[in-house]
Amino acid sequence: MTTLKILAGPKAYQFIRNNGLSASDVSAIFGASGAAKWLTIYGLDKAIFSQWLNESQQPIDLFGTSVGAFKLAAAAQADPAAAMTTLANAYIDQHYQGEITAEQVNIETVRILDSFLTETGVNEILTNPRFNYHCASVRCLGMLASDNISIQKAAMVKAFLLSLIDRRMLKNTFERVIFYSGSSVNHYSGLDGFTSHRIAMSAKNLSAAVLSSGSIPVIMPGIKSISDAPVGVYRDGGLLDYHAVPSNLADSQRGLVLYPHFYTYLKEGWFDKFTPWRKVKAKQLENVVIIGPSEEFVRSLPGSEIPDRQDFIRFKDNDQERIRRWSIARDRSEELGEEFIQLAHSGDIASVVSAI
Repeated sequence: MTTLKILAGPKAYQFIRNNGLSASDVSAIFGASGAAKWLTIYGLDKAIFSQWLNESQQPIDLFGTSVGAFKLAAAAQADPAAAMTTLANAYIDQHYQGEITAEQVNIETVRILDSFLTETGVNEILTNPRFNYHCASVRCLGMLASDNISIQKAAMVKAFLLSLIDRRMLKNTFERVIFYSGSSVNHYSGLDGFTSHRIAMSAKNLSAAVLSSGSIPVIMPGIKSISDAPVGVYRDGGLLDYHAVPSNLADSQRGLVLYPHFYTYLKEGWFDKFTPWRKVKAKQLENVVIIGPSEEFVRSLPGSEIPDRQDFIRFKDNDQERIRRWSIARDRSEELGEEFIQLAHSGDIASVVSAI
């Protein structure tokens, strides 16, 4: 069984066909929103950061939203394999009693972050000599900034309807906020018409920034009073950058952008996942290399599907089954990492890469 699927944008495709892919070719690595879906590629991420990238020395930007921000915060620590394993296990070990409330979800999310974002871990991210860590949140405007759940729901419905017309019509709903550490190889500020803020990370705001990047409206409370950031209510960065598109954020990318992903396509914003016809076009992904599970691999997982946040509802009265399925997906993801390392070392990536 072929476990991996590798796709590349126009420039990246030609480059790999001619030269193969080495760790030294990468200038940035992106991580998408997707909650439990990340467990499907945990082993791939672990192999990339703990093995493959050790074969190179160049600085690399890390950019993520929501769980993509979580995993890259783990990857930017001194022992990425250990930190990502702690994150994966803590994520699987979520438990809810009775009706799932925003307070419960927030408590569990903070528990997950505290498991791997220790004081030592935060310091390692901030002082990492190689990885420049970035995570994005949105600063809410209008009704979406309300603490009232009903008003938040109304704001989300309005935003969805506006997004159907044009993504740019969401400019009055939220602004992008990019929290960063280190000296970026590529300057990320936002080129898609949305107001974007850049905030330097410190020990005072890193944990709050990462939490805000995954704070889903309605499901979790917004994060307020982030040190050094504009006053406001901060929520999930995936609302705007669900599968963050590098060309929306920087006018050029030096080298290739590696995108370990659980899908073979990208969706710009969270609302786009409800519109099957909206997928990021190849011309927006010139230097991007997407690496993810093949359809055959996904079919071999329990239920023939990847983990999903909705599993909390599906297995509400059978949490052991959810944990069993998610644990299998985590363990099986090691196969993706093994195949990627084998392809990279053999040079066979040039023969298996497909154009986006």
